[in-house]
This record gives sequence, structure tokens and C-alpha cells, in this order.
Amino acid sequence: MQQLTTDVLICGAGAAGLSLAIDLARRGVDFRLIEKADEPFHGSRGKGIQPRSLEIFEDYGIVDRLFATGGPYPPIREHRPDGSFADSGLAEGAAATPTEPYNAPLMVPQFLTEGVMRERLAELGHHVAFGQELTGFAQDDAGVTAQVGTPRFVPAT
Repeated sequence: MQQLTTDVLICGAGAAGLSLAIDLARRGVDFRLIEKADEPFHGSRGKGIQPRSLEIFEDYGIVDRLFATGGPYPPIREHRPDGSFADSGLAEGAAATPTEPYNAPLMVPQFLTEGVMRERLAELGHHVAFGQELTGFAQDDAGVTAQVGTPRFVPAT
């Protein structure tokens, strides 16, 4: 049984876990990021990044990569009772300001956003430990001891 010591154990390498890992890496905090899945999720759980999140991603140094990966949301179409319609933008009329530099969400599937985040994490010298699951933990006066192993998959019957 291998024993590792770390200040922080992050369980789950989705957008939240990756955000925490990037921030800790930038601050020099010792951590380990585990994910019970064997590989990144390749579907799309979310379709866009909100303006405030774009500000955070700018601070992480990845907002330009996300803009290169994604694009604006398509127009919203309003159908009228007479059969006509009108298209409008999601943030039409809102101008970017120094206090709110991003005025509209960016359409990027979550799996691509997470890929950009994993790239940034690697640049900071860290990676996700895929195929690792928190299986238990115990706390005492000295700290917390976590048990980490490979996930147990039960075949469907």
C-alpha cells in the first residue's frame, strides 16, 4: 500500500475540482486531484460559460484559449402570433465595461472547457489522477487519513 502526504485532496476533476486545483497550484499549495472515472467525460453537461466565470478564467490565464475554442450563443428567436419572428442577441445592448469586461456568456461545451483547464493545470506542473476514488477517511488529532483506490464497478445483470 502506497502512502502519500498532501495538504489538500480534491475528489472530482470536473470544472469545480479543476478550478480549485489551478488556484492551489498557482499559490504553491500541495494537493492531489483524483477522479474515479478512468478518463475525462467526453459528453457535454453544460454548454456555456457565464461572464463572471470568464473573469475568473482570465485570472487563470486561459480566457483567450476558451474564446478560441468557443463562440457566441446563437440569436434568440421570438415567434409572434402573426407568424413573424424577431431575432435578438443574448446580451444585446449590454456593453463591456472595466468593472464588467465580459457582457455575454461564451458557448463552449463543458468537456472542451475542462480540456483547456487540464492543459493549464499541466503547465503548472500537476495532473489529474484518473481511475482513483476516495473509498474512506478517518480524522484524528494529527489530521485526516484518506483511503484512495480504484473504483469498484458492478457489472449490470
